[in-house]
Amino acid sequence: MQGMQLSAKYIEPLTWVTMTAVRAVSFMLILSVSVAAAPNPAFSSGLVVLYPEVRQPYAKIYEDIISGIEETYQSTTNAIAVTPGQSMDYYRTSVEQFDPDTIIALGQPSLKLIEEMNIDVPLVAGAVSHTHAKVRGISMVPDVRVIIDKLLLLDSNVQIVHLVINANNRKKRLQDANAYATSKGINLVVHDVSTVQAAASEYRSILGEIEHGDAIWLMRDKALNDSALLSQVLETAWKKKVIVFSSNPTHVKRGALFAIYPNNQKLGLSLGLLAKQSETGDDKPAAMTPLRDVYAIVNGRTSRHLGISLSGKVRSEIDIIL
Repeated sequence: MQGMQLSAKYIEPLTWVTMTAVRAVSFMLILSVSVAAAPNPAFSSGLVVLYPEVRQPYAKIYEDIISGIEETYQSTTNAIAVTPGQSMDYYRTSVEQFDPDTIIALGQPSLKLIEEMNIDVPLVAGAVSHTHAKVRGISMVPDVRVIIDKLLLLDSNVQIVHLVINANNRKKRLQDANAYATSKGINLVVHDVSTVQAAASEYRSILGEIEHGDAIWLMRDKALNDSALLSQVLETAWKKKVIVFSSNPTHVKRGALFAIYPNNQKLGLSLGLLAKQSETGDDKPAAMTPLRDVYAIVNGRTSRHLGISLSGKVRSEIDIIL
């Protein structure tokens, strides 16, 4: 593989969902070769990063993460694309030729691949929604504490938050959310549903009784893929002056008050730091931590409609106002 220096750079937050074809091609060419930096005696063999080869706009996510990793790790970094159809021997040879001090696996396919290799090298995982392995890393799911704190920053008077969700496989996150909300004086009401139809029925019931001062949390769920249902929630919330918040920035464009979503560059910085810590042999337990490297985006029109001021300290903690 040829060596090439990648420079760390800041990308406008919302471009993670829109990229040109030229950028897409450039990114794939860059990441298909090794990324070399000045050797560091403490980390002589460097770092291997595995990432799934995907189309834009998703490829942009990994570009930003790897850029952040390089900035923190500051030693030789070699990126290997994981593509369908390649053999295990191919990837084992690709990894072992670099004799890495640490491996970072980005995305579920990369993590699964490295786990199956069973290589005796410190492993860090990133850009995954969940993992059952005992591995150190950072989830792609935003920390519920960050989300609730941002809600209270914008409106400290919220006392009831409704959440319609299929709780299956999310029990730990919901428990964490409920515990933190309770500690902040918020009653988190979880409406457990298993189908889109049940979610629609539950939302109708909530919207019929909800009052000004309450809030609705749009946690990622297949029910929210129903555009008509989402429109109904946002329109009724607007009429009743009810806060709606989310982890999807496109919901803010449609009228939600705010959303929290990944800052991929900063996530890379944190993963690079974890990789360096892994090489020092620290005794911290291997565990995935929720994502705290995030952007906050707010709908200015909705905030004015709700009587929420975005000046002073509030403005300083918001990355984008639409």
